[in-house]
Amino acid sequence: MVTIPDNLFNKIDYPGMVHWFSPKVLFNVVQKVLTSTIFAQYADRRLVHASLDPFTAQSLVERCGGELGICGSKKGAVWVDYVADLGDGFDSTYAIAYLIGQKSIVVDGLEMPRADCLIMGGDEVYPDASRYDYQTRMQRPYEYAFPRSKDAKVDRPPVFLIPGNHDWYDGLTLFLAKFCRGISTHLGSWDAHQHRSYFAVQLANNWWIWGYDSQLGEDIDIPQASYFVEVAKRMPDNAKVILCAAVPTWLKAETKAKDATEREIYYRGLRYMTGILESNCKGAKVPLVLSGDLHHYSRYLGVGSGTQFITAGGGGAFLHPTHHLPQVIKADWGSSRQDLVLGTDSRDNSKDKREACYPPRSASRILAWGNLGFIFKNADFCITLGVFYFISALLMLAWGGYGESGGLGTLVERGWTQTTKFVPTPPFLFILTAFLAVTIKYADIQPLKRKRIVGALHGLIHIVIIVSATALLSTLLYPLIGHWWSDLAYFIVLGFGMIASGFIGGFVWGIYLLIASFVWASHANDSFSAMRLSSFRHFLRLKIDGDVLMVFPIGIDKSPKRGFWKFNDGRHQEDQNAPIVVPKGSLGQHLIEGMITIDARMVKPLILLKSE
Repeated sequence: MVTIPDNLFNKIDYPGMVHWFSPKVLFNVVQKVLTSTIFAQYADRRLVHASLDPFTAQSLVERCGGELGICGSKKGAVWVDYVADLGDGFDSTYAIAYLIGQKSIVVDGLEMPRADCLIMGGDEVYPDASRYDYQTRMQRPYEYAFPRSKDAKVDRPPVFLIPGNHDWYDGLTLFLAKFCRGISTHLGSWDAHQHRSYFAVQLANNWWIWGYDSQLGEDIDIPQASYFVEVAKRMPDNAKVILCAAVPTWLKAETKAKDATEREIYYRGLRYMTGILESNCKGAKVPLVLSGDLHHYSRYLGVGSGTQFITAGGGGAFLHPTHHLPQVIKADWGSSRQDLVLGTDSRDNSKDKREACYPPRSASRILAWGNLGFIFKNADFCITLGVFYFISALLMLAWGGYGESGGLGTLVERGWTQTTKFVPTPPFLFILTAFLAVTIKYADIQPLKRKRIVGALHGLIHIVIIVSATALLSTLLYPLIGHWWSDLAYFIVLGFGMIASGFIGGFVWGIYLLIASFVWASHANDSFSAMRLSSFRHFLRLKIDGDVLMVFPIGIDKSPKRGFWKFNDGRHQEDQNAPIVVPKGSLGQHLIEGMITIDARMVKPLILLKSE
């Protein structure tokens, strides 16, 4: 029986979107990132887990769905759902989980049955891999959407998962414990059978899904490589593989790589996996590559190969922008270099067809302006910034004496005199160096020269705020100096004033993120995570019929607010088709673009790409 907390407005049981600029969240995530990075380098848990999970040739076939595949006995088409980057706010995560769990859904007039298999493509939890976050942000929504039934005759679709970087923040401990036990564990009525943090599964008609675990640095460990080699050797010739990666390396390499060496690192995992297929399965093809990690939808077509590359990280996490997406990517694919071109909507017959991205670029640009409201979404960050301002003010005032007022004259003249007293002092130089170091390091802008210039300008603006506020407040408060009680009042008012100035600094931070996003297509993560946008959620429903793969990208423009949900009156019936929480109206699901049809017969085998 699933525990059902009875108050949907309780943010402990049903949390909202992760507050990424909360100092507490930032501290915990940085701590987890540092720990997991060190752990991954020196004690890779995948190696330990694999050593406890030996397999034989026969057991490997069984794990991959048997000779016919997990859907081999089914008549007609096979349906598969793909969702990634879930486990954030309840409303956005549950909206997608609800649609996935329905026995059937109607989208733009098309009725689609519940999928025979569910794939979760990484980052199943946010902000880090804690028990609380897994339970409340990921497991509870999916258990509510497709409740567990004791009836042995009901559907038990399999679910397969790969971890993303957030799942790795505890060294993969909880991910392995919850989903990779080798026995049937469940997520609502979905059953998880996998033994490791990666999987290879035959669906039917020699269609396969491979999901690999590239850890935190596109690293494929030796046991994982051996596993996929053995699978590939036992696959029939001309296998058609849907490849699931945790990171869209084609986009990351194009937009993030500083040089050829870093570009090579981004492609390392994808190249390794296609190399295994190419070398061990004659005529193997990869008609489709799927990934999450970036929380938008985009589709690129490989010119020459026919392979489609889809990023679909819309399972619940905050939105990422699309206005920075390149039109053409020079990608490493198989053993060749080829162009990936941003797709267009097949339903659009106009001259300038709509691009295959979601949200549309125009909507993405409009949303970016939300950074002007940074202080309203991130007040605690501004207060923390103000505390650093206050500490800086104390250091500067202590050097010259708290009683200094800037001499005689008007308020402006005295304030200016006070300012000039700060500038040549060691405390000022220390504060200047510290802020410049932080803002230059923080700047996610390329190339390096621009990063330093923009980062330094950002830091200097904060220095101007600190010095100006300190000079103004100390001059205004000068009359309070003289008695212990008035001295105390001086420091209290100074503290509140400097903390209040942190909101000016917060506004500057929002302006910086807006400009970086618009002008240099940078800081996509921070500029949109600061706004905690839950709009433009989506998942993919795939249909396999013979050699043809059809992809239906299903989106929701706006996630429902908390008041849109209500408990189902029949929630205690243990009926898998009776979700525990239901919407009060339509979720507004629609196709992001027209059905994408991929005929595997038109896709080039990996081996033929060598000559290109």
